Amino acid sequence: MPDRERLAAMLDLLVYENVLLVWRRLPFGRYQLISRDGDETTLRALHAEQWATGAFAVYLALVDQGRINPRMP
Repeated sequence: MPDRERLAAMLDLLVYENVLLVWRRLPFGRYQLISRDGDETTLRALHAEQWATGAFAVYLALVDQGRINPRMP
């Protein structure tokens, strides 16, 4: 079972860094993610955690390569 607080923190950071436009928790353990392009995805908590972990890893790789500059110091 995913840790809701950890998942929320990762999703909040992805919103802050403009990877996601917005996210919200839905009933029955689901999450709705809306990308910068306006694509909506509804995932169960476990899949949302996997998605966020992958997106976060890609984001950190792009920062490490110097391809993007993070807003957060």
